[in-house]
Amino acid sequence: MKREQSILITFSIILITTVLFTACSQPPSSGNSSVSPQAEITSSSQTSQSTAEPDASQLASAAAVTPTMTPEADPRNELGSSTWGAVFDDGTETWFQYENDQVKSEVRDNKLVLTAKKTNSFDAWVMSYPQLDDAYLEVLFTTGEACAGKDRYGLLFRAPDNSKGYLFNVACDGSYQLRIWDGEKFTDLINWTIDTNIATGPEVNQRLGVWVEGDRLVLYVNGFKVGETQDSTFNAGTFGVNIAAAENEGFTVDVTEAKAWDLPQ
Repeated sequence: MKREQSILITFSIILITTVLFTACSQPPSSGNSSVSPQAEITSSSQTSQSTAEPDASQLASAAAVTPTMTPEADPRNELGSSTWGAVFDDGTETWFQYENDQVKSEVRDNKLVLTAKKTNSFDAWVMSYPQLDDAYLEVLFTTGEACAGKDRYGLLFRAPDNSKGYLFNVACDGSYQLRIWDGEKFTDLINWTIDTNIATGPEVNQRLGVWVEGDRLVLYVNGFKVGETQDSTFNAGTFGVNIAAAENEGFTVDVTEAKAWDLPQ
């Protein structure tokens, strides 16, 4: 893991100028979608790969299940002390804070609050500064008072800049997804998939983790491994947290913890 070597007065200037708030959109039920990089607030139509939606019986089953088991090998416990952790104080430089007509990102009350203003499935992420190559990254989210369907939140990781990276989302219906965003279009690595280890609905805590080692990408929810794939599109970069609303206008999630660990040698 590569870490920032200095935290100087000039860091806040660098952060504001280099770590922008980026966003793009992809309707969850259509093979052809329009995506818009938010940093420029411009629109460009692209064709994205189709996404397989779970059927109604799968959703009903997932909604009735809340994780109660203890994972056999929770990376958080296996790796010991983290080597980086976010600070959620008012005025923190750990996260870029931003607002436009689509989203709002604000640090307050010792947490990062993300709000998706419109129900247009507009994926928007806000970045933090650590550079990670091989590492385990984990973020704790808490959903707001309304959370349903494909309202979603997650992690952008191994981002070579603020307009590219891997996007790992979980949705309020108990499904998860992994995609590549190349700055112009999404490519699905794992289509929407139901997993009973994902807590559903509003006002739940959810730990999302990604284990990245070479081209191996392993996804965790609440300490449980939910998916794994291999891809070498990006091998290092910064990371951010993501939000998008499909059902609830003003959908919110709180980020209360973010940590990273070195992998065993």
